[in-house]
Amino acid sequence: MSESQSVSVILVDDDPDEHFLFQADLEDAGVRFRFAAFTRPEDALAHLRDNGDGPAVVFTDLSLAGANALDFIASVQPLLGGGAVGVYSGARNPEMEAKCREAGSSFYIVKPVTRENFAGMIAGLGAVCLEEDRQTGELHLRPADSAAA
Repeated sequence: MSESQSVSVILVDDDPDEHFLFQADLEDAGVRFRFAAFTRPEDALAHLRDNGDGPAVVFTDLSLAGANALDFIASVQPLLGGGAVGVYSGARNPEMEAKCREAGSSFYIVKPVTRENFAGMIAGLGAVCLEEDRQTGELHLRPADSAAA
């Protein structure tokens, strides 16, 4: 499968250490994907506008210095190319989770991300899927319509 078939995973978190931990946790679990990380929501929006070549799955922290995560969730929707946006938070908060869903969030994952909670979240999305490499056991994030190709 070519790199052009993969789905972009984007993390928006104002803590750069979280970028490393998120990517490392998934790569250590055998999940392979294109990754971009941003500390500011406006930079993620610009990236999506400039590089909107396929579905993107965007994870955002709720505590963004100088920004509103709910506004970001709502504003990123048209740029996802059939992908999804959701929350990557340090704690479960049912009231905030409901507000995020009202703003357009498709998922809410509590840190740290694992192969299991990532795979479960992806299974709930229609436009993207995980495809397992039978030889290596690695999971590759793909647009749903290219998984059988």
